[in-house]
Amino acid sequence: MTNVSQANLLALARACEAKGDSEGAIANLEEALRSGFDNAVGAELAKVYRLNGQEDQAYAVLKTAPDLFSDQALFEEYQQTLKANHYLIEALQVKHLTGGQLEIPVEAASLAQQQEIMQNFRKAAVVTNVHYQSLFKLDLPSYLPFVQSLLLDPSQGFALRLALCEDLVKLGIDQKISVLTLGEVKTFVPSTASLLRQDPVYREAIGSVADKLRRRPSELPLYLNEANLALGSLYPFIADYVSNPDSFAKALLSYLQKQGGFEYQDLLDRIYQKNAASFE
Repeated sequence: MTNVSQANLLALARACEAKGDSEGAIANLEEALRSGFDNAVGAELAKVYRLNGQEDQAYAVLKTAPDLFSDQALFEEYQQTLKANHYLIEALQVKHLTGGQLEIPVEAASLAQQQEIMQNFRKAAVVTNVHYQSLFKLDLPSYLPFVQSLLLDPSQGFALRLALCEDLVKLGIDQKISVLTLGEVKTFVPSTASLLRQDPVYREAIGSVADKLRRRPSELPLYLNEANLALGSLYPFIADYVSNPDSFAKALLSYLQKQGGFEYQDLLDRIYQKNAASFE
């Protein structure tokens, strides 16, 4: 709910907009969001950015929202922003996840721009978030084979592979996709897979790590990060590698503390050797 201060700043921003002062509107709206995300303020700031030709900034603002779907005004601005950015792939994800039709049609970038996006991605020495988000501008016939090629590219890191696999899950793709995981080519069908944080083995392993560190809360963030790295490296095939989540959690903590991973020693060696190589 909009608090009094946010409501006053929102009113000032709208007064600035009425005078054509977009910079003043943006300043007031950014100040209002410093006390926490508010749907009305967030939607307004995204709109001002979008109408000012800063659709990338509009997208960044909206992505800080805890929930983009429950508030109608916020959801409508989200769709407008997807349209302005030509984020067709994300629009298709939204359509699949909500089980409904988008009210505002979103078109991919031109074919020439799509070719440039894929070429720039291949040329990038380091794949940034900007490169990753640019893939949302592709149409589905271009996106799927390009993503498939990236998932089999040994030069790409696990974080990109994880993000791309989750994007395919969000799209509900019902064909087999091949993924290079720890040097092995494995296949999965995204429409039958869970997102990482919904994967039952992941959830149990993370819960077990947290339980084992309940008396050492200051260490918990570090080890949770390591657990996310290890399990994320195995996604979407975690269950193929981890038969006992509690034993895996115990082995991971031991491995990180003493370099002894018990029955998971070989797997943990492979995970950390592979990830170390990807950062060189």
